Amino acid sequence: MQEMWSEIDNFIDTHLIPEDPILLQTLENTAQKGFPDHLAVAPNQGMLLQMLIQMNQCKRVLELGTFAAYSTMWLARALPEDGYILTIEGRDTHAALGQENIDRANLPQTIELKVGRAADVLKALPADFEPFDFIFIDADKQSYPEYLELSLDLSHSGTIIVLDNVIRAGDIVNPDNHKPSIEGIRETFARLQNHPRLLSCTALQTVGSKGHDGFAIAIVK
Repeated sequence: MQEMWSEIDNFIDTHLIPEDPILLQTLENTAQKGFPDHLAVAPNQGMLLQMLIQMNQCKRVLELGTFAAYSTMWLARALPEDGYILTIEGRDTHAALGQENIDRANLPQTIELKVGRAADVLKALPADFEPFDFIFIDADKQSYPEYLELSLDLSHSGTIIVLDNVIRAGDIVNPDNHKPSIEGIRETFARLQNHPRLLSCTALQTVGSKGHDGFAIAIVK
């Protein structure tokens, strides 16, 4: 099944996802540094993020989990030239790689990378920090419930929140799996359910080159 899923993703990418020299450069530099590309979003998923930003004319984006900044590039490519991204990475080695890829891209949008645990970085932002239009959460799964609440505090009515990797090959419905990452996602679903600060939310499971997983998406009330 995995071979077929990857083949279909390649078919989609070949027909619908145009080649982008900045994105290719980011992937190539990441591979040259010896980092696996499975930690990055798939191109068709990156395009979905880009389209969500474009459809809603977002200008300010928050990303939790930079890794090599490949997803950051997808987010930035959707923004106007005066757009702003705050991306946060907890691992020093990943942050260094991400910053290198950001610098090499030389995009007109402002991309600010902060290093540290995302919750600590967000709590340290000034009280009058301008809210975000779009938030992409792709960091440590056990902290998703906390990240969701902190993201809501940095949102406005209409802000879109996307949480990646929330299916985990079906492990969220395995009663014998009590890994912190899985429990964190289950708690996130519990919080998303009838959350008083959310207008609507859903989740979709996906299969493809990244395996069986999925994402949740919510709109702030």
